Amino acid sequence: MPEKFLLSTRDLCVYRHLKEIVRSGVVSLKIEGRMKSPEYVAVVTSIYRRALDGIDRGDWSPSREDEMALALAFNRSFTKGHLLGERDVMGREMSDNRGVLIGSVSSFDSRKSEAAVRLSGSLAPEKGDGLVFQSPGQEVGLVVQRTEVKDGLLRMKVKERVRPGARVYLTGSTALSRKAAQIIDSAPAGIPLDLYLSWQENRPLLQALLPDGKKVAVLASFLMEKAKNQPLTRQQVESQLRRTGGTAFAIRKIEMDYSGDLFAPLGALNQLRRQLLEKVEEALLAGRRPEKEKVEVARALWQEMLSLMPGPSGGASSSPPTRKTAAASFLSVYAASLEEVKGAVAGGCDRVYLEPSLGRRIKDDGAREDGFTKILSEARAICGSKQLLWKWPRICRSEFFSLAGRVLAGAEVDGVMVENVGALQAALECRPAVPIYGGMGLNVCNHLTVQALSPPLSLITLSPELSARQLAAVVSASRFLPQASSLELVVQGSLEVMVAEDCIPCLAGPHAATDDSGQFWGLQDMRRVFPLQLDDDSRTHIFNSVETCLLDQMPRIAAMGLDGVALDGRGRGEAYAREMTEIYRRAIELTERGGERLEQDLQELKEKVVPLALGGITYGHFVKGLRDEID
Repeated sequence: MPEKFLLSTRDLCVYRHLKEIVRSGVVSLKIEGRMKSPEYVAVVTSIYRRALDGIDRGDWSPSREDEMALALAFNRSFTKGHLLGERDVMGREMSDNRGVLIGSVSSFDSRKSEAAVRLSGSLAPEKGDGLVFQSPGQEVGLVVQRTEVKDGLLRMKVKERVRPGARVYLTGSTALSRKAAQIIDSAPAGIPLDLYLSWQENRPLLQALLPDGKKVAVLASFLMEKAKNQPLTRQQVESQLRRTGGTAFAIRKIEMDYSGDLFAPLGALNQLRRQLLEKVEEALLAGRRPEKEKVEVARALWQEMLSLMPGPSGGASSSPPTRKTAAASFLSVYAASLEEVKGAVAGGCDRVYLEPSLGRRIKDDGAREDGFTKILSEARAICGSKQLLWKWPRICRSEFFSLAGRVLAGAEVDGVMVENVGALQAALECRPAVPIYGGMGLNVCNHLTVQALSPPLSLITLSPELSARQLAAVVSASRFLPQASSLELVVQGSLEVMVAEDCIPCLAGPHAATDDSGQFWGLQDMRRVFPLQLDDDSRTHIFNSVETCLLDQMPRIAAMGLDGVALDGRGRGEAYAREMTEIYRRAIELTERGGERLEQDLQELKEKVVPLALGGITYGHFVKGLRDEID
């Protein structure tokens, strides 16, 4: 493929459409500032803040100057995104900052190593700016040291010969950097306070107005007498009161009724300021501190939770238990075809999550309804007494919900699985009596989310990004919920890392969009290959380059108290589904039995997993957790 950066998107910029977005009822905007410089965050946030304030006043219109600043801050060319109807948001030519086009090379003087640039507008580089010269097969970057305008052309030294016609992009602006620095420097340094200084019989009374409207006051222990020589000026008093270094506060304004003829040691004023700030801090903390009775109840509940958590300090046990346990004995399997359903049932599963694919050629709504009805009926016959759930796609369009409602009306399934709250609501409206299960896409990472979803969800799949310690904590805390859902964890399979509206295999040719042959697609990144799958809507699903495998961790998982575990066999065929299910069924039996050979027996089973796994195996985040895990 000619494109080098297959997953690179253009940068979202909805600045010109902010009025439309505000009118839509959206109440909050998010700016993506991760992996960007502080200067970028400052400039972009400032521009959007001013724009929203202007819209609120009714006097805002898009500014060409602000649009230029957004482009100079960072851009891989802009898109208004799918939100505003953009079909193509990809920018596969390059993945870094493209800058702003300011002109093209008119000529190059080899003797002087000097390029003559014809500017296309009013934007001209200055000393310290970054430039990139681009032409087919060549890209030259430099930092501007000196420029000269001669014969209407901008001339500058370039160490490498650049071709006439090469486009010149401004990729770094010192003027914008100065503007960003001003924004950062002008930002409030802490909690804003307004101070009021008055006197009671020559004794200073210093008051602070808190952000919540409350007042705090301190009466000085010293007197300010009439000055014999040099009285303190108003500026000196204010300077001492503004010194809040090392605290969480920033003085916004100071008002004082000062005659200008008093004196006190500056150290005394400093002490008065410190006393006030200490009292302000106490007041703020007190306003947020729960009542003593509530603290005692919470402390008792916390101690009870700790006593029920497995392992030291509430973490999962580091050594496998040898006692018999029935926890995590329920085995579910994800399948995408009837063949995989057969394999899972033959291997000894208890439940099947079937996400059937009808192919990308079938577009007629009636044909799709008949197709789903037929597949679910055949799957029901295969499953027999085993539970069968219809797993809905991770991303569903509205037309799918109306179709699904008609299919569910006559389908013999034990429930549906959803992966977002929109699909959950649609499932409740389609057929209220059907049990609804939550998949990995809900990204459930803590017991509060479990509480929010229990009910209506009968079962919740916990996030695969959780470590063993975090999983144990979620399960333990969820035991205290009055109507907690059953909890499950995916322990084997290629985990989905991304869903893209973009059809990446289509880059190889238009036939990919309608090819339902099951051809393998992979995205190569250095030495790793990430499997790709296209769904019925030609979305690209990207999976991890290695399979998650927690087989030898089953005793730890059982000790946590999970209700079940799951294998993801979608797209892997009947043999994989059968053999992997057999292996994990055996692992569950061994874990329940316990014994001194448990660790060795599980390791032998794990060796059978390796040749079946696609790309190798990994613990994922289970053992080490995420790099930025918060204790």
